[in-house]
Amino acid sequence: MATTFTPSPITAVAAAVATALATTNAVGQTTTSSPQRVDTVTITAKSAPVLDIDNADVGGFSAPLAKTPQSVTVIGADLLAGTATQSLSNLLKLDASLADAYNTTGYIESLSVRGFLLDQAGNFCRNGLAISNYAPIALENKERIEVLKGVAGLQSGVSAPGGLVNYVTKAPLRDAFTTATLATDERGGARVHVDSNVMLGSIGARLNVAAERLRNQFDRAGGDRQFASLALATQLSAQTSLSADFEYHRKSQPSVPGLGLLDRDGDGGGDTLPAPVNPRLNLNNQSWSLPFQAKVTTAELALKHRFNADWSARVAANVQQSRINDRLAFPDGCSNAPTYVYPGLCANGDVDVYDFRSEGEKRKVASWDASVAGRFNALGVRHDARFGLSGRSVRNDLPPTQAYNYVGSTNIFAPVALPADPSLTELNTNSRERAVEGYASLQSDLGAQLQSFAGVRVSRLHRASERSDGSRAVAYDQTVATPWAGLAWSPSSATMLYASWGQGAELEAVPNRPSRFVNYGEALPALKSKQVEIGGKWQLNPRMLLTAAAFSIDKPYADDVATTSGIPRRVAGGKEARHRGVELAATGRLDEALSLQASLMLLDAKYTRAVDPALVDQRVTNVPRSKASLFADYKVAAVPGLALNALATYESGKTATADGSVALPSAWQLDAGVRYQVKLAGKSTLWRLNVENLTNRVYWREAPTTYWGGVYLFPSTPRTVRASVTVDF
Repeated sequence: MATTFTPSPITAVAAAVATALATTNAVGQTTTSSPQRVDTVTITAKSAPVLDIDNADVGGFSAPLAKTPQSVTVIGADLLAGTATQSLSNLLKLDASLADAYNTTGYIESLSVRGFLLDQAGNFCRNGLAISNYAPIALENKERIEVLKGVAGLQSGVSAPGGLVNYVTKAPLRDAFTTATLATDERGGARVHVDSNVMLGSIGARLNVAAERLRNQFDRAGGDRQFASLALATQLSAQTSLSADFEYHRKSQPSVPGLGLLDRDGDGGGDTLPAPVNPRLNLNNQSWSLPFQAKVTTAELALKHRFNADWSARVAANVQQSRINDRLAFPDGCSNAPTYVYPGLCANGDVDVYDFRSEGEKRKVASWDASVAGRFNALGVRHDARFGLSGRSVRNDLPPTQAYNYVGSTNIFAPVALPADPSLTELNTNSRERAVEGYASLQSDLGAQLQSFAGVRVSRLHRASERSDGSRAVAYDQTVATPWAGLAWSPSSATMLYASWGQGAELEAVPNRPSRFVNYGEALPALKSKQVEIGGKWQLNPRMLLTAAAFSIDKPYADDVATTSGIPRRVAGGKEARHRGVELAATGRLDEALSLQASLMLLDAKYTRAVDPALVDQRVTNVPRSKASLFADYKVAAVPGLALNALATYESGKTATADGSVALPSAWQLDAGVRYQVKLAGKSTLWRLNVENLTNRVYWREAPTTYWGGVYLFPSTPRTVRASVTVDF
C-alpha cells in the first residue's frame, strides 16, 4: 500500500521561509553594497565528507588538534550527511571509543566513552555552555560534534570521566544560500529539511527547519518530530561581535523497551540470551500505550570582544527548558516462577509488565561563562592563557506522583493484552543543583620542541533533593578542585609525543525506586576520578592525522550496602573501576579522491574494589574489550560527481552479567552509500542512497545494566535503505 506524507504546519512554514529567503538571497547577491563581515564565520558549506577539521573548542586550548596533548574526535556535518546519520546511536559507529548505553527507539539516547557512561546533565555542552542531554537531540543545525575523551574536570567541572561532548551549531556564513533536503526510507519514514543563510544588512541569519515522520521495524512504534532553529550574528564594531541562537524541538514516539536474560537454571537471575524473537516485537504495544513526548527549547547569547591582537574576551549564556511525558508499558522481572526473577525473564519468556506514567516532567538548565584569553611573554617564554568564571543551575521538577503499577505478565514469544492501571501512587523526587566555577589554563612554549599545558577548575557545588510531599529532604554544599597537566614534545614539525594527568569529579543520585533502595531519590556527594594518558600524533600529510593514546582511568562508584530491612542502602564510593586501554585513529584525506576515518580501541575495564568481594576483578558490563570502525569515501574520477562510501564496524567482549558468565557474541556490521551530484535546471542537486546493515545481520547490539540494577538487551537494526535529494537554490 502506498504511503503519503502529510506536511505538518512547521513543514509548510519551512517551505514558505525557504522561498522567501531564496528570494532575499538572490536580491542580496545583486546589490553592490558591502555588508559587514560576520565575525563568527570561519568555514564554508560542505556537501561531501572531506574530514578536514583542524581545531576543536572542546579541549579548552587554542592549539590545533595535531598539537594538543588530548584525545579528541570531531564529527562534522558533512560526515553526518554522508552516512545518513540522524541519531546519536548511528553517530557512535564512527569512532571506536564511543559506544551505546541503553539506546532504544523512541527514548533519550545515551553515550559511553572509553567504557564510561556519560552523565546526561554534566557531560554535554552546546557551543561550550552546559546543557542537559536528557532530551531528544536534533542534528539538522549541528555543524560538528566534538568529543573530548577521558576526564574533563578542567573543561566541565563535575562530569563523568569518559569524556565531554560539545555540540557546535551552524553559524551564519558569508555567502547567501538555501538548501532543501527531502529524505525517505523503505519503511515509510520521511523528512524535509531546509537550511537557509542570508545577510540582512549587517546581520547574518541562519535558519534550519525540519519535520519528520518516524517509522521503524517495530510494531506500533512510529512517531513524528518538528524542529526549528535560528542563528544570528553581527558586528557591533570592528572589535566586537554579538551572536544569538534559538532552537525548538518537539518529538513524539512510543519507546521500545529492551528484553532481559532468561532464567534457565531457576535461581532467580537471568543467565541465558534469548533465542531470536520476532524482529517487530515491541512489548510497549498495549492498547493503552502512549508515546514518549518531549518539547525542548534553547536560547543562547554570546558577546565577543577583541582588546588587541593578543587578548580577547567572551561572555555567553544559555537557557534550555524541556517538558517531557514519559509513558511506557514497562517489562521488568518475572513473578511467574517459584523464585522471583530479577533481573531477567522466566525461562519460558514470561515477563512482568508495569504501567509507568510520569507526565509533565519539567527540566531547566541555565548556564553562563565569562572568559579572557590571550598571549604574553614572561621569563623569555611565550604563554597562551585563559581565565574564566562560569556557572550553571539545574532544576528538575517532576509531577507530584507517578504511576508504576503491576498489570500482569506477557511473553516475549507470544505477547498478550493486559489491562491498564494509571493510578498515580508513587511520589516523585525533585532536585536542584547549582555550581559556580573559576578556571584557569596556561599553555607555554618551553622551547622550539617542548610545550607544557596546565589548568585547574574549582567548583562550588550546591545540591538538594526532596520528595514531592516535602519529605526526605537532603541538601549539601561541596567545593571540588579538578586539576589537569600535560607535556608535549615535538621531535619534528609533523610529530608530537605527549603525557598528561588529570582529575574529574562526578555526582550521583540514588534511583527513585522505593522497593529497591532504603534511601531512594537521595543525592550523594561528589567523588573524584583520575586519569593518566600518554600518546603521539603524526601529521602524515597536510590532510591526514594519525593518533595513538594509552590511558588508565580510576573511577569511584556508589554501591549498595545491606540493611536489616532486606532493602539495601546506596552509598557513595562503595566500589571503584579501572579502565585501561589503547586507542589508534587515522582521520583525513589520503588524496583528493579517498577520505578515511578509522579507529581502534582495546579496553580492559574491571572493578578493583566493591562491597561485594565477588565483583572485584570482574569486567564492567556492556563495555567492549575491542572495537574497530572504518569509514572510507571514494570519489570516482571516471564519473564526475559520483562517490562511493562504506562504514565497517566490529566489536567483541561485551558482558551482560556482573560475574561475566553471559557475554554477547562478537558483532560486525557493514553500511554502504553512494552519492551523485549534478546540475538540474541550473540547480546543484545531490542524490544520496545509503544502506544500513547491508548484509542484514541479526545480533544483540548492547546489554546495559541500568543504575537501578536491571539488565536489558537491544537488537541490531535490520537492513534499512534510505534515500535523499538535496537541492541548492
